[in-house]
Amino acid sequence: MPTPTPKRPHGPVKVLLSIAVVLVALATVTITSLALFTDSASVGANDFTTGTIDINAAPASAVVTMPAMVPGDQVTNPLTVTNAGSLSLRYAVEATTTEDLLASELVLTVKSGVTICNNANWAADGSTLYSGRLGSTGTDAIIGSATSGADAGDRVLASGVNEVLCVNVTLPLSASSGQGTTTTATFDFLAEQTANNP
Repeated sequence: MPTPTPKRPHGPVKVLLSIAVVLVALATVTITSLALFTDSASVGANDFTTGTIDINAAPASAVVTMPAMVPGDQVTNPLTVTNAGSLSLRYAVEATTTEDLLASELVLTVKSGVTICNNANWAADGSTLYSGRLGSTGTDAIIGSATSGADAGDRVLASGVNEVLCVNVTLPLSASSGQGTTTTATFDFLAEQTANNP
């Protein structure tokens, strides 16, 4: 007769299974509780535009010209300098001539604030910015300096502003050389920004 297999009690097994089910349920609750609410924002259209330095001089040529000059002659005309850019600028002026003999005899005077800029009235008022020889083949500084930064004599113009310079060229009665000579002067207006450029 076979020996009967002893039966295991059902109590402890059921208890262990119940504990396992409870642990699984707790783990599930813990995992699902990690969900978060989120949001984001962006700031767009961060545009940057550079300013402009733009200097104009009018007339663009032959502001002072005279054929067949003799000692004692002079020619006077206004020259308008305009800041056509979007930034404040400072400018200097240089003069270069095609020869040196007559250029050294001719006297160039540049003034600001002249009420009537002609031969008869240019000397009556205004401030003298330069008075000296017309220029040279090596280039002369007429107003201010082309060196970067603020220099003595530099002229400052805000955006959209202009100023009128009165330009006079005289061949003095004392001139003793340059007969039959022609010289051509070119005036260069050199501008730079004033902001962050002390």
